[in-house]
Amino acid sequence: MFFAKLLCGLSFLLALLDPSPVRATWSIVAVDEATGQVGGASATCTPWASAILGPVPGKGIIVTQAASNKAARHRGELLLQQKKSPEEIIAAITDPAFDPTHANQQHGIAALGFDRNAAGYTGGNTVSYNGDLQGDGVSVQGNILAGEEVLTAALAAFQAAARDPALALSDRLLRALEAGAAAGGDRRCGRQTAISAYLIVVGPKDTLEAPMLRISVPMQYYGGANPVDLLREEYDRKTQP
Repeated sequence: MFFAKLLCGLSFLLALLDPSPVRATWSIVAVDEATGQVGGASATCTPWASAILGPVPGKGIIVTQAASNKAARHRGELLLQQKKSPEEIIAAITDPAFDPTHANQQHGIAALGFDRNAAGYTGGNTVSYNGDLQGDGVSVQGNILAGEEVLTAALAAFQAAARDPALALSDRLLRALEAGAAAGGDRRCGRQTAISAYLIVVGPKDTLEAPMLRISVPMQYYGGANPVDLLREEYDRKTQP
């Protein structure tokens, strides 16, 4: 136990000292046209999985990961507020005039009110396995993955859950995250698949300070519990009667 706590403390210290951007791994962003909810889930073998997601209530959600350009995420949030489409936003934030380092970035966007309501981008300099997949109202993306199956399993799980009207957007997102973990997740963490995980869902009238659901599992020690499992435990405590 002492060494486990020591490792956790060292990983936290290294994260504070490391000036490089967050290198996050697999994530899902999605919208629910029926309820107006937007949300996302992420997991990574770095201490914080929460900083990459940018929900905009009533409009959509963006994730910026790999080198995780915060300026791109903030611009994406602004463009969502302006009701730009996911494809328009991807074009804007990957324009070399705006971000000459866009090849190091990975983005996913889902937005309410568009026929083509999801889009993604994976820069050529992001680390393999890397890629992004889209479906109706959902984008799944990842880098430094165990393999392509992390993305295909996550998207398939989300789409299967979406066919069940009893399952809320939060259920779909968590099932997708769990499927990605079961397929290997972040290859840096081996069988643990990640050391942090995050889930957020925002209703159309919510504020970011008080979303309808937010669960964060940061910074588990290497070799310890899978944070996606811990996220599920906390989700069930919060949502079951």
